[in-house]
Amino acid sequence: MNWSRYIRRLLGMAAAMAGALYAFILVLDPYQNVPFSPSLERAPVATNQRFSFPAIARDPAFDALVIGTSTSRLLDPLSLGGLTSADFANLAMNSATAYEQQRIHALFVRHHPELRYLVLGVDEAWCTRAAEQDQYTFRAFPEWMYDDNPWNDLIYLFNDKALEQAVRMLELVLGWREPKYRRDGYRDFTADFGAYDPAAVAHRLYQRPARGTPEAAVWPARAREEWHYPLLDDLAALLARTPRDTRVVLFFPPLHAHYIERQAETFAECKGRVLDLAADRGGVAILDYLYVSPLTLDDGNYWDPLHFTRAVSQEIETDAAAALTGRQPESAHVRYYPRAQQPES
Repeated sequence: MNWSRYIRRLLGMAAAMAGALYAFILVLDPYQNVPFSPSLERAPVATNQRFSFPAIARDPAFDALVIGTSTSRLLDPLSLGGLTSADFANLAMNSATAYEQQRIHALFVRHHPELRYLVLGVDEAWCTRAAEQDQYTFRAFPEWMYDDNPWNDLIYLFNDKALEQAVRMLELVLGWREPKYRRDGYRDFTADFGAYDPAAVAHRLYQRPARGTPEAAVWPARAREEWHYPLLDDLAALLARTPRDTRVVLFFPPLHAHYIERQAETFAECKGRVLDLAADRGGVAILDYLYVSPLTLDDGNYWDPLHFTRAVSQEIETDAAAALTGRQPESAHVRYYPRAQQPES
């Protein structure tokens, strides 16, 4: 047996198989970032939003944006678009860090310099006093997808994960699979929770005893000048990078009242500073649901302390659309600061 010839043939077959698999990935283009892939009816298939959303951020079909963590994910772009005549994408990501939100915002703005509307959820991802902050979560974050050079993406696509996503994209193209997210980034993730179980929800809401914090009204405050919120400078920088003509709504999401009580003073101080930085930028309206109210006291509005139901998100959509188009929100549960002024407490 000629071992030299055998090894050459074996290596040749391995190289041919690797080339075929790589070609398969490039043709199916699972992350929609291959500049020469054929035109197919693609949609996001990767479970990790950090891989699925860069393609949406580059899509010229959109002129308005929602970003934040999972507390912003239920805002439906179609609903917001119908109320504002804009084409929204919702690129809020589960547990998105402040850094990750800045990265998806920067990518979207570079490809949409005439961005009409921005809606951003300000929750604990921004309102933290911790000195050290992680840039990433345990989820992979593909930095190479967030620049404007698609060619350097190619070296990151020859791996088993990209192959898995390419198979999913093939199944989608053939009609065998539903997309993970709509083409505007939206998915009602609460549909995955199953039937609403009030007893299970109550258990999640009240795992800790109430503290009865008297400041649970959580008005914006500026009483703790010594407190430092390290990420609010980054939020100010994000607003500064947003086109000047863009109408911006920042909203403090309606976390459950029991959860709010435990951090009332921290939230109040954060709100005061966010109002200040929003006023410095100009053109920013603020919607505040982050206080004890009939909405946040109603257990039936929640799945857990952080995640409210679709009915609540519809109320926020209506208020956000009103604020974006220069009208007064009509909800009884929102504090509205049209130019981020200090409220009367």
